Amino acid sequence: MASQQSFFRESGNLALDLLNTEADTAEDQPDQLQSPTDLAGWLDATPLTAAPSRGLAPTSPPGWRRLLDEARQLRGHVARIVDALVGGKAPLPHDVFGINRVLTTSCRSKSLQFGDQGLRLVERETGASLRTVLVPVAHAAADLMSSADPERIRQCASPSCHRWFLDTSKGGRRKWCSMAECGNRAKAASHRRRLASA
Repeated sequence: MASQQSFFRESGNLALDLLNTEADTAEDQPDQLQSPTDLAGWLDATPLTAAPSRGLAPTSPPGWRRLLDEARQLRGHVARIVDALVGGKAPLPHDVFGINRVLTTSCRSKSLQFGDQGLRLVERETGASLRTVLVPVAHAAADLMSSADPERIRQCASPSCHRWFLDTSKGGRRKWCSMAECGNRAKAASHRRRLASA
């Protein structure tokens, strides 16, 4: 199960990457998670949700449908908390509970395994819930909401783009979701205006 669409990965935070699946610039597809196949593609393209949690992904279509519902709910909680933080307001307890609901499904265990260079200690996710696959996203959301400066959580300055990103630049002046996309388009438009007025 995998999707062929490309997902935006330059937000600087996995939870914002999930949020940006809804706030994409494509007018004909505002929601990139419309089907379980889309979610599987997003998970496959997400390095932080690889290895341990990947083995916990559902194996049946109804399981994937439930996981899609869980991912959309988590995305909604992230969106509302981000809006609150950026607006200088306290997040609603319901949304904080939604993040915690996913976080508490995590159950990590450690075991010794033989490797090429002897024994090594391996940690793996052993949660039983479908939500366990989304735990890395919830961790990223919790980290973002508890430690990031809300003034550095921004939306792209392009009027046609609504992607969120975490500005980790030294000067804190990042304006575009991506210089390769929106930043270059803005520079090209500014250049055209200067030429037209000259």
